[in-house]
Amino acid sequence: MGKKIMINPGLPQHNNLTYAPAVRKGNMLFISGQDAAETDPVTGRLTFSNDILEQTKIIYEKLRVILETAEAGFEDVVSTTDYITTTRNYKATADVRRQYFGESFPASTGVIVKGLLHAGALIEIDAVAVLD
Repeated sequence: MGKKIMINPGLPQHNNLTYAPAVRKGNMLFISGQDAAETDPVTGRLTFSNDILEQTKIIYEKLRVILETAEAGFEDVVSTTDYITTTRNYKATADVRRQYFGESFPASTGVIVKGLLHAGALIEIDAVAVLD
């Protein structure tokens, strides 16, 4: 089976993407790192909340849309990686994870990084899911 590139009509698409938001290969779904970028309707520029908790909520909603597009859910996620630029209020993001995963958490790695691709991003999360 070849790989199936998934484009998500429910998510804003940034111009000039050189990656797939998600790729399905067999029963594996690889979700590219998602940040909390939102496009300002007036300027067209990417904007971010200054709060890692708010950014995390936006990211998990983006992950939800991607999973639903693949006819999957958070129960199918087996691994996530959080790339964070600050530990300030980072512990509060655990409550967001609980809202989406319940008590069935995936394997997870947290990495503190000096910066992320988009200025203003405090956190980026990627995920891997196994689909039935």
